[in-house]
Amino acid sequence: MSSKQHYILGTAGHIDHGKSSLVRALTGTDPDRLPEEQRRGVTIELGFAHLTLPDSARSNGVLELGIVDVPGHADFVNNMVAGVGGMDVALFVVAADDGWMPQSEEHLHILTFLGVERAVVALTKSDLAEDLEFSLEFVRDELKGTILEEAPIVPVSSTSGDGIEILREALCAQLASAPSVVDFGKPALPVDRAFSVKGIGTVVTGTLSGGALKVGDQLILQPSGLTTHVRAIQNHSAAVERADPGMRTALSVPDLQVATRERVGVRRGDLLTGTTAAPPQNTINIQLRRLKREIPGQLGTKRDLPSGRRVRVHHGSGVIGARMFLLEDKSISPGGTALAQLRLDEEHSMMVGDRLVVRDWSGEATLGGGVILDAAASRKKIGSVEQLRFLNRRAAATGDLSELLGSAVERDRLVDLVELKSRLRFSDEQVNEAIDALDASGQIGRVSSFLCDRVWWDGLLERAHNVVGAYHKKHADLPGLPLDDLRQSVLPTLPDPGVFDVLIEYLEKRGVSQHGTILAEDCFTPALEAEVRMAADKIEEALSANPMNPPGRAELSTCSNSRRALSFLVRSGTAIELAEKVIILAAHHEKACGIVLSYLDEHGRATASDLRQHLGTSRRVIMPLLERMDSEGKTKRDGDYRTLT
Repeated sequence: MSSKQHYILGTAGHIDHGKSSLVRALTGTDPDRLPEEQRRGVTIELGFAHLTLPDSARSNGVLELGIVDVPGHADFVNNMVAGVGGMDVALFVVAADDGWMPQSEEHLHILTFLGVERAVVALTKSDLAEDLEFSLEFVRDELKGTILEEAPIVPVSSTSGDGIEILREALCAQLASAPSVVDFGKPALPVDRAFSVKGIGTVVTGTLSGGALKVGDQLILQPSGLTTHVRAIQNHSAAVERADPGMRTALSVPDLQVATRERVGVRRGDLLTGTTAAPPQNTINIQLRRLKREIPGQLGTKRDLPSGRRVRVHHGSGVIGARMFLLEDKSISPGGTALAQLRLDEEHSMMVGDRLVVRDWSGEATLGGGVILDAAASRKKIGSVEQLRFLNRRAAATGDLSELLGSAVERDRLVDLVELKSRLRFSDEQVNEAIDALDASGQIGRVSSFLCDRVWWDGLLERAHNVVGAYHKKHADLPGLPLDDLRQSVLPTLPDPGVFDVLIEYLEKRGVSQHGTILAEDCFTPALEAEVRMAADKIEEALSANPMNPPGRAELSTCSNSRRALSFLVRSGTAIELAEKVIILAAHHEKACGIVLSYLDEHGRATASDLRQHLGTSRRVIMPLLERMDSEGKTKRDGDYRTLT
């Protein structure tokens, strides 16, 4: 049984250098599907084809290549970038009779910014070259110092078929050492086509990355938030139950409509993700890179790019307007790198490590490219020392998971682990393993659903515990520290207000418990000073002298000590405040409730007057007593009567 490896091949090169003809010669499929494209002989939209090759690196292996043919005309660079975002190998086309041209250079820039590592250069129209060796040397000279410098150059003729088989072998050789497309459990399909089919509904196509999709899976359309499910999947016109990363994928998504000016729906540039994907954001921080090489006819590639400039950002299959701010410099020159923040005109879903292309606002020049360092950035303190340290640390190790985790914890101290996982191009299992290793080293720890700087967190717990202890010492007669007092004390030091509840949870492990809105050490027992204790004893005597006709609050709290004593007795539960002016000892309250319940059990019902006389009390006491019993569910009021519940 043969094993299949799925990869994406994308074409690149100047207009009329034979990209589509070469795809047709390789596959037998004409990627120019639009009538206007066939009439003009110019690729306008993305074209697609399929090629199966033997896998020389694996016994009985097969390489399934989804081919994306892109426009070469300068007017359609937006479409070109939309097509090459997910490629695994580039087929860079240069015509032997025409040589290196402006769009050859621009496409080379774009491939560089997108991080393409494998490529084959096809020297097309080789049968038309006056001096083929000269054409080869000319192209080699243009590729020196670029990502294509070591790429094989294969002379081919799409008309005669010369070199086509050698080209296939060169593609096989490039992919022989290529790793399998990564599946980290976070499927994403950048939509490059969306259309409606009669009897089927909406169909979208794109290059699947990040994770697998199955029939029946639930998806979210980013950035609109619309939900849908996968009714059916096709790969190269064949129905499949599952699509894996690296496959050209067509999805039937009947819950979505194709977007128009009048209605919200799916369109090119949108992203379909799994339901656990992070929400889209409108601010990202990147490492921006510009090439020293200029693109002929594009003055923007020769000039410094100033901070604050309006630009267009190409990511996946979409393009978004943005304003770019450099974090350390006023401008970036050709050949330079810089940290930058992109403030997008609309929200977009991105992940750390994603690559993007930056073009000028007019759409006439490709200015640079970037790697996303923070996919959910803040617009505050963008040039702070902490922020720059965080971004520089990530820029130096964009693929190092431990560094990605460590940099987040170093900057924020406490990080929402669910949110962090959703932004990283790693599986949850990989993240958990990396956290375990960092935890074992003592640098980072887990706190509930957060990742924390262990030293900082332990210090915060210690400070919070000390605040509770200090309050006990200062207010020994009070039951504990009001929760809001601690909240105001530590909240300014917390990166997320929601972490306060986690802090309280961990304080319990240190012997500090929450009782309603009060925090107290488990070993703490409220105590009164001698003078206040004497006042409390006198109040208890006064309340016991005539239990069902106790003195009012004003009689009980005549001075500072008696007021403190009365408050203590109520807080500690020794006395119960039935009403603003009615206080009764808890023991007498319990006895009175028992008498009322026994009377109702014997007589079935009773008025407040009946119960007042039976208890030998006054209306001032009986009414709040009965209302409290009603609220506690011990009795029930029915007009003028009380009954048992």
